Amino acid sequence: MARHVAALLAIAAAICYCNAAVIPKPLSKRPLRVIENEEMRFTYTAPDTTLAMPGQTDLFIASTCNHFMGQEAEVTLVLLNNPAWKIEDGVVYFYVTDSPEKGLNSSNEVLCSNNVEGEALTARCIVTDVSSSELYVYTRAGDVFGIAYSVTVEFRQPNDTKEFVKEKPKKVSNRHFPIYVKDECVHHLIQSVSLRAPLELVSLTSAQMTIPFCPNAAQENLLQMETSVLSLSGLSAYTQYACLNTPCEVDSPNVIASNPEQRPLNSLRLESMCDKHTSVTVLVHCWGGEQEEDRVGDYVGKFNFAAGLNMKSPSSAVAKKPMY
Repeated sequence: MARHVAALLAIAAAICYCNAAVIPKPLSKRPLRVIENEEMRFTYTAPDTTLAMPGQTDLFIASTCNHFMGQEAEVTLVLLNNPAWKIEDGVVYFYVTDSPEKGLNSSNEVLCSNNVEGEALTARCIVTDVSSSELYVYTRAGDVFGIAYSVTVEFRQPNDTKEFVKEKPKKVSNRHFPIYVKDECVHHLIQSVSLRAPLELVSLTSAQMTIPFCPNAAQENLLQMETSVLSLSGLSAYTQYACLNTPCEVDSPNVIASNPEQRPLNSLRLESMCDKHTSVTVLVHCWGGEQEEDRVGDYVGKFNFAAGLNMKSPSSAVAKKPMY
């Protein structure tokens, strides 16, 4: 009898051990996943492709509201019909300043340029230390008819793994500069945000990110924001909640818009953005996912996220009331 009792106790202990191995960690012990700015890509792009005539000058303005002070800014021009940047096929010369009053009187006033004396013409240049709320990209088309191009400015943290060596200011070629721009050739760049790499969330847990943006006077009451969460496997679904203040929680008075329907592709649109606000916090909640061998009992969802500001037509902006 004693042997039977011992055997039964051993079996019971084994069952308890196996059951304990598959019990997931209580959700209350899983902290909110806060997505840092370093994990996101902040990009400003022109709303439309520019089709330039020979010698045409344009100005592109990236308004940041000081969100990216001390960071790098990479300015890139993409020639749609001339990816090799052959001068005979049409190129665009540009330089970057942090004030519309600054020009080429001093090399220190130009932050960077693709047209440096003694160097080949390039598609990009880097502002190594952003110290103003706006960047001004001045462009001049080469002597070719109908040059199609787009402008992109990406802000990012400096690469801390490299020792920073301050270079002497490069002399910008003044052959195609300075640039004077007519009012009708001034363009305001539009901001977008995306993840630098896909993220993981355990099912029934949330991630939160704060998205900085900067409406300017020319875009007042004409902006709408769209955010999207995309499941990479299709086995997980997501809901979204947008807030102007933190904490951003479901059923919180801070929530100004939501898409509570669990979908592998969940999109959310904020129809009205007031110029007095310069950030939005988004809460993403995960449902389901793939079960991973090394995380017994957990279902893990993998997703990408993107958000962008878009311009609305003046008529649609007037027709809609602010949501806050």
